[in-house]
Amino acid sequence: MKTTALFAFVMGIGSAVVAISGCGGATGPAPIGLPNPPPPQTTPTPPARRLYVDHNGTLYEYALPLTNGSKPRRTLQEWPGLGLPPQIAVDPYGNVAIASPRFIRFFHPPIVSFDASRAKLILKLTPAITEIGVSGADLVDIEYDPNQNLWLLNNLGGEVSELRAPISKSSVAALTIEFGAPGSKTAGFSTLIQARFDVNAALYVYASSTQRARVFKVGFPYAKPPGSIGLNLAQADFVDSSQWLPTAPQQPSLLLGQYFGPLRSPHPGSPPSPPVDVMSQFAEPLNPQLGLFPDAHVNTLVGALMADPPRTSLYTLSAANGSLDVYGLPLPGHAKPKLSLRCLGGPPSCNQKTEHLFLAP
Repeated sequence: MKTTALFAFVMGIGSAVVAISGCGGATGPAPIGLPNPPPPQTTPTPPARRLYVDHNGTLYEYALPLTNGSKPRRTLQEWPGLGLPPQIAVDPYGNVAIASPRFIRFFHPPIVSFDASRAKLILKLTPAITEIGVSGADLVDIEYDPNQNLWLLNNLGGEVSELRAPISKSSVAALTIEFGAPGSKTAGFSTLIQARFDVNAALYVYASSTQRARVFKVGFPYAKPPGSIGLNLAQADFVDSSQWLPTAPQQPSLLLGQYFGPLRSPHPGSPPSPPVDVMSQFAEPLNPQLGLFPDAHVNTLVGALMADPPRTSLYTLSAANGSLDVYGLPLPGHAKPKLSLRCLGGPPSCNQKTEHLFLAP
């Protein structure tokens, strides 16, 4: 979904949720939870052999590498009869979590169906896990970290909570991070949109206020409050130099996403550069002293993206029509897709709809 359109949409939804639930936002800026989370995994994750494409509640499984003739090997309805697209997450080992406002269903590979009878675990959401309103939780995203812990973003109260692995029927939130508290670095940013993780298990939350959006970082082990990285960047994904094959001619650390902001510093005496809305690539680590500007960008709007460093590929879903496009990685400036596959769901499921991309072994 286009970043500016997404921003306007979540503003309206967030205001409505607060009015209905009676919640006035977060009550404190600091993470609350169990001490000493386990350190990030050092064991390499299995190489990806599958690409999962989520379009508005339908999951398509593609074999990698993609070709111009690629077709889905499976097409699965994520939660038949739910009435709205569920939230979905896939961990590095191919385990899938699917969440409604009241339950989370967990599935282990091989994934052949999302029928409730195939779930390895069905966890009821309770106040011990996350905020619950009259209609359940207002989950806007769920995301696995590298350690197979599942994180929930709930716009009832602007709350991020962690379900620590191994997850069971008795699981409760091991950690809660609240956004939007007055006096905190997230003051006013109480509308949560997305969460992402880097290889070091640092948490990045894309959140918005009534006027702007920012990405906030909480470094592992999540003992400090969130702090802004200074970018308005949706669909963020991270590439670490360790993820490239040894034979790759370039092995940079990168940050990619749908960027809203200026492309360069203005010349002395000139007005600020106008903001743009483009898919962009930033060199990591970010250096605010040199300016937070992309080193490459493509004039397109993406609703999801996923980097695949071993294949030097970047997979994206067009926000306009849901097409699956493949770019080279690192991203060259003004790049064109190496190949493009149309969205199979038709306009009702493809155009400006919720979408995700996941790699799986």
